Amino acid sequence: MSATAAFEPLTPTSFLLRSGRIYADRTAVIDGDHRCTYGEFLERCLRLGGALRNMGVAEGGRVAVLAPNTHVLLETHYGVPFAGAVLVALNPRLSAAELAIIVAHAGAGVLIYDYEFEAVARDIAAQAGTDLRLVRSGRPDDQYELLLESAAPWRRPVADEHALLSINYTSGTTGSPKGVMYHHRGAYLQALAMAMETRLDCDSTFLWTLPMFHCNGWCFPWAVTGAGARHVCLP
Repeated sequence: MSATAAFEPLTPTSFLLRSGRIYADRTAVIDGDHRCTYGEFLERCLRLGGALRNMGVAEGGRVAVLAPNTHVLLETHYGVPFAGAVLVALNPRLSAAELAIIVAHAGAGVLIYDYEFEAVARDIAAQAGTDLRLVRSGRPDDQYELLLESAAPWRRPVADEHALLSINYTSGTTGSPKGVMYHHRGAYLQALAMAMETRLDCDSTFLWTLPMFHCNGWCFPWAVTGAGARHVCLP
């Protein structure tokens, strides 16, 4: 057998594909009144991948997210790469002007935002100077939920483990915000390291006090899922 035939690209999204099957009936996410099992978590993320494809998000397209530590921000860590796109998780503590610089620099075509940031999201869209599509989330009747309901589950397989997965931006202390890139392989290995370092297993419960926007929560959105543990979101 050739090395090519035996090769499987590393991607942290594979953790949810596995846990969604093995731990399908186990509680995966608790976010206020929102609760879902790993099977439901996988389904929602696959539907997000399908929704983004239906919106015309191309492979390598950028999807920005402005939300506190909610199930929506957690889902985008899977649904965005399922669509073959690149996640840009925004720091909600920054000003609209700073966030507009990030959105424009990243080339984001979609901004998924929590309803609490309605005014900020519209300011970002006005200042970014790009054709930015806004998707409100956080409530049962928001556009995000309607998009998931109308989309079929879908994902684009990862062909290159060194392909771009996410871009994380600094606050720009000495100038404009600066982006740092993660690829699929790096995030996969870091997630494994975090799971081993903190001894996560399927009986663990992870309280989200660490901001998910910060370095993608040090890869814990993927590490906790890989262990089959429980996410408890704390905005």
